[in-house]
Amino acid sequence: MNQSDVSLPDFEAAPKDPAVSPNVPGTSPWKSVFNLAADPRWQLAQRIVASRSFAKSALLSRFLLYVCEREITGKTAEISEHQIGVQVFGRRPGYNAGEDNIVRNYARQLRHRLDQYFLEEGREEKLRVSIPRGKYVPVYSPNHFQAWPLLVLPEHETDSGGVLETLVPVTPAAVSAQPPRRPPWLVLSLGTLVLLAGLAIAWPIAHRVSAYRADPSYPLWARLFDKSRQTLIVPSDDGIVMIQNLTGQLVPLSEYINRDYLSLKNPYNIDAQNMKDLDAQRYTNVTDLNAVMRFSRLPEANADQLVVRYSRDLHMEDLKNANVILLGSSFSNPWAELFEKTLNFEFSYQPHPNASLIVNRHPQAGELPVYENDAAGPSHRTFALIGFVPNLNSTGWVLLVEGLTMAGTQAAVDTLFNRGVMRPLLGQFRNADGSLNSFEILIETRSFGSDSPQASVVATRVYKKHP
Repeated sequence: MNQSDVSLPDFEAAPKDPAVSPNVPGTSPWKSVFNLAADPRWQLAQRIVASRSFAKSALLSRFLLYVCEREITGKTAEISEHQIGVQVFGRRPGYNAGEDNIVRNYARQLRHRLDQYFLEEGREEKLRVSIPRGKYVPVYSPNHFQAWPLLVLPEHETDSGGVLETLVPVTPAAVSAQPPRRPPWLVLSLGTLVLLAGLAIAWPIAHRVSAYRADPSYPLWARLFDKSRQTLIVPSDDGIVMIQNLTGQLVPLSEYINRDYLSLKNPYNIDAQNMKDLDAQRYTNVTDLNAVMRFSRLPEANADQLVVRYSRDLHMEDLKNANVILLGSSFSNPWAELFEKTLNFEFSYQPHPNASLIVNRHPQAGELPVYENDAAGPSHRTFALIGFVPNLNSTGWVLLVEGLTMAGTQAAVDTLFNRGVMRPLLGQFRNADGSLNSFEILIETRSFGSDSPQASVVATRVYKKHP
């Protein structure tokens, strides 16, 4: 970052007195005909910039105060990427926002810090302020859990340097079929249309489903939704599935974190810009969307501690301290790689649709050494795994919900919520004192598209000590 990135320019209406700081509650660096001090929205903004999350970042504080002041005083036309670049970050009036992405970078940080504030110091606030993805005008709402957190999805740049928001989970055909030879923009457009149709179906169904009742004899949810720590639900990244299928190369976690996969060559002559656009999208699928809805409706789920985190936005620190539910195997959610290596049932993939299997490292009587995916074959058979293991610091838990296909993942989710199946299994996995051991459950099902008509438990493992 060069020196101009950390400069602290005065805003247009800022007083010349350098002692006035946007980090000091009760003071305003802007002169206005409005009585900002009496406005509860401005009071909230002042409390936020005085918090621990913001106290060490003058630029993020100025960013937040600038957009809040302009929104409160009705000057929303001045809340644009270009104006923020000039007024907050000291860019020249003629700078090119398409080439200089400082505003977009800081906007991502601002959204993260705001989430952090309302989870910690500001959890008792009655009013909440947020900066929607793809926009910069602040939005105020009651401070409570949002029913559909996953729908805050992608953020990508337009040709003009602006940011748009798109809802584009990938379709089953886009993941399972052979790599498309059609133009990538057409694939993305079709994905958008399919999602909108899917949401039109899923929304009324979701609202007809009643909430589950708490069951003290079902210990799994109590462990995962421990009120002393945050619980993250991480849906799969189906964009990385398409990239692996298109390039014919697997993307391990190390390359996923560093985004080295952007340099991979592919046989379909997709240019760098289209690869970048594919990477910028936030793809997931309706199977994972429904799973998030089911987990969020559990009575044990603490609304203040429950966060949906997209796979590319997850960090190693999250897996050290939080409880985490990872949806999808390492092929679609590379973070699962950290835990799959410690388990008996190991997922093995080739970067081609349906070329996948599960290796049984230590077969027991009646078990197969390998369970092969035949989702596209005559049997339509596929497999899934439920794994319950400690997080990286052994301070919480990670629930792995993995399928060789989306139908497999659906079968794993259905099994988790089938108390008639899970209750006796959990009884085997518990200790005399009621504590729950690490375990694995291998599931067989049949796949018809993304649907799973039936599922059965094939094998289990329980670890009296952590695997």
